[in-house]
Amino acid sequence: MTSESGDELARLQAENEQLKASLDRRVRWRTVLTWVLVVLTSLSIVTAAVAVWAHQVVFDNDRFMKTVGPVLDDPDFYVLVGDKASLAVLDALDVETRLTTSLEDLDVYLSDTLADALELSDRARRLLQGFDRPSLADLAPPIAAALETRVDNRIHQFFSSEAFTSRFPELVSRVHQAAIALARNDLAEYPNVYVADGQVRLNLVPYIGAALRQVGDEIRSVLPDFDLPDVISDRVDEGRQQLAEALQANLPEDFGQVTVVSEETFNEVQAITVRLDRFVWLTVLVALVLIAVTIAVSPNRRRTAIHLSLGVFLAMIVAAIAIRRLNASIVESILDPTGAALAARAVSDFFVGLRNLQLVMALAAIAIAVVAYLSGRPAWFTRLTDSVTEATEPGVGGSPLDVWVASHSGVLQAAGVLLAGVALFFAGLDLVSVVAIGLILGGVLWFISAAKKRVSGEEPVSAVPADVGVDDAD
Repeated sequence: MTSESGDELARLQAENEQLKASLDRRVRWRTVLTWVLVVLTSLSIVTAAVAVWAHQVVFDNDRFMKTVGPVLDDPDFYVLVGDKASLAVLDALDVETRLTTSLEDLDVYLSDTLADALELSDRARRLLQGFDRPSLADLAPPIAAALETRVDNRIHQFFSSEAFTSRFPELVSRVHQAAIALARNDLAEYPNVYVADGQVRLNLVPYIGAALRQVGDEIRSVLPDFDLPDVISDRVDEGRQQLAEALQANLPEDFGQVTVVSEETFNEVQAITVRLDRFVWLTVLVALVLIAVTIAVSPNRRRTAIHLSLGVFLAMIVAAIAIRRLNASIVESILDPTGAALAARAVSDFFVGLRNLQLVMALAAIAIAVVAYLSGRPAWFTRLTDSVTEATEPGVGGSPLDVWVASHSGVLQAAGVLLAGVALFFAGLDLVSVVAIGLILGGVLWFISAAKKRVSGEEPVSAVPADVGVDDAD
């Protein structure tokens, strides 16, 4: 070999080494970039799923009402509403103060009447007033307590009655529509919904008026002139003024109002709403684009598909933990035990759709990861498929699997029926469970019966025996 040939070979080897090193660097960078994209894509998929769910459930009135429906059917919820209304009415009535004033006036009147009847002198009147004697006003607390108990019971009876519980879900629906309209700066006129200072309030004034009609006799024992108009206005100011005149009291501006969205959180809600309206479908598009880019950049697409599926699975677990903590924080912020229990149920019902979506996506991610892994034909999987093929290979008298099933048919049939019964016991006797388990059991029993027929020769075997050649066929 000449020196020129040796130099040329060395140059080619050097170029190959440089090319190999360059390719290795590109693969390393693509691998690092793929890992980054896997993380971003996994998060974007979960974000898109949550955004789409939130947009469809939170902003769709029909779905929202289906979500909160179980809470509106709970009698304890209406106990809380009755508590709110009863407290407002009793504060406005201030029964004990009114009774104390009336009894003091009556006591003075009776004392003066008695003194006049006895023709007492002024000195005797002063001496009489100086005595520490029982006063009719001392009767005010027990009388007021008994009266307040009757008023409270009647108000709770009204708010737990069919007349109220059948109408209240419609009011909640209107409140939800108003809240969404307010968040979108598109507020329409909704009856029984009061919006002020960035707050959406539930107006219970008309219903409190209806409840007061149920306790008119009790109230007239304190307020003889108590008289409610036939119709209480849905407008907050007008309705409050009507009740104030009937109760002869100055009612606070928030009388009979339940704040649904506070001013403190309103700006955040409005900002989130605007972002969801504008970017919910953009998040889906970003997720799809990131999936395509991740697969395109990856130096090993099968492995990347596995990593991406596992990343989505882990991201779903993190999201589920975050939602569980959010549920707990919401419930812990409510001090009333009954309210906390209702809130726990409401939040659980509200997020059940999201939990189901997360479960489906997690199972789909695992399924994709398994399929991608098995597509690489690992050695154990190849051996397993070969064993299954050998066991199910048709032949005279059936396959080895048919022979085994036929020889154990009685045990297998009994085991199938037993397992079906156990499954029904745990799943319940609803239509879906019965049909699904029945179909599975029917398929198992059919397979056992078909295997027995193939072994006995009653069912023809599709395969041609190996020792039958072309000449024999002729």
